[in-house]
Amino acid sequence: MPDEETRETKDEGLQTAKVVSRREFLKYAGIAGAAVAVSGGLGGVLAACGDDEPTTTTAGPDVTEGPTTTAGTGPTDAPTTTVQAGPEPPAQDTIRIGAARPISGANAIFEEAHFGPAYKLWVEDVNAAGGVDVAGKKMPVEMIVYDDQSDMDQSMRLITKLIEEDKVDFLFSPCSTAFQFAAAGVANAHNFLLLSSEGGATTLENEMKKGSLPLYFQLLNYSNHVQMPVFAELCAELGVKTVSICYIDDLHGIEYQAQAQIELAGRDIEVLSNVPVPPGIKDVTTIVKQWQSEAADMICSFQYPPENILTISTLMQLNYNPKGILVGPGGPTQAVYDIWQGAADQYFFEGAWTYEQSPEVKAYYEKLAAFVGGPANVDFWGSLIYKAQMELFQQAIERAASLDHQKIAEVLRTEHFKTLMSDDTFFTNQLLDASSYSGQIGQWQNGVPHVVDPGPKRTAEPIYPKIPWGSFTVS
Repeated sequence: MPDEETRETKDEGLQTAKVVSRREFLKYAGIAGAAVAVSGGLGGVLAACGDDEPTTTTAGPDVTEGPTTTAGTGPTDAPTTTVQAGPEPPAQDTIRIGAARPISGANAIFEEAHFGPAYKLWVEDVNAAGGVDVAGKKMPVEMIVYDDQSDMDQSMRLITKLIEEDKVDFLFSPCSTAFQFAAAGVANAHNFLLLSSEGGATTLENEMKKGSLPLYFQLLNYSNHVQMPVFAELCAELGVKTVSICYIDDLHGIEYQAQAQIELAGRDIEVLSNVPVPPGIKDVTTIVKQWQSEAADMICSFQYPPENILTISTLMQLNYNPKGILVGPGGPTQAVYDIWQGAADQYFFEGAWTYEQSPEVKAYYEKLAAFVGGPANVDFWGSLIYKAQMELFQQAIERAASLDHQKIAEVLRTEHFKTLMSDDTFFTNQLLDASSYSGQIGQWQNGVPHVVDPGPKRTAEPIYPKIPWGSFTVS
């Protein structure tokens, strides 16, 4: 997207970028949950954002509907025919879409290489084609993107500004699970459609089922949707009997380790240890030595990229070769795999998709790789989901023939779509249906990401036990 079409702001006096802790998330969750129960929305979450100004609830964009026309001017006893005219296109000429995204701060990589490239490529493509077709009118897209500096308070203030001051027609989601939770409340309070991007808030699932968040849709797969159930099934297929776990001690890790324990226990797989790791840990030698003594069949590392990189490197340094290892965030990214120049081949990762699943997906992979500066920056967890998200968004607008958020949401709730990810992509209770994904668990094999889920989504047979570290080297 041309630079002149992107506006960024870094307001002085606001908090600097920070990583959201579990305590902070629970603060938002508690306040937002109360708002749902009391008012049917999460608008009260703004009170937790440190904004002293009152929150104003506004409706979504106004839309002109097609009139009902009565034909015929004959005698009063002559029959008349009532013709329902088709929907009229909006009076405006462009669609204004706003987003508060982590252009700087701890989450900046997600804007650079995850959902950021997906929406930017979509804007380029849709504008090159003349725009989104709304009731027969081609409407180009104008983006207003602010830098939330990876700060939740900043993000919620900017989202509110986009709705109330900039009067955007639609919002794109901020980044990370906790931000998703808060943004869902802000959007719902303003009657705004919101499709999630990087993050999945399990705490919102019941609210969606109850109908408390009628305009919020979750797309990314995560612990209980449906990664850990598939991982446990895969472990059972491979004959895994014991597992050792370490997890980052925040919302992500807590969610994943809890769900993993539930699913593994259901398959009679024993968890030998379950160790929390503080974010930013510099030495995991003690944990790896404990794993060596336990000699579990499978290691699960539910950590963030820096900690996962440290853990794999320490496994190599101590020459501990488990039969299998599942690597969380960062694991699906080619840049992380490339750190060891193939020496870490055959680790499992959360995701998943592969450019080998179809010629069309391969073409998008090549286009995406060129956009993000090379294949090393491609993510094999969410990138194809974000592409499908943009396709769903555009198709729903065009089928609704309207910019009305309620109408578009109803199309998303009830209809099925063809996307690059799946010929049958659809939502169940506003959660992307499990059948729509390309995969849940991947494995790097000879430098190629593959889907190894049990069943028809599998693109290669899983390799287990994995080869020892360093046995394969990329040429």
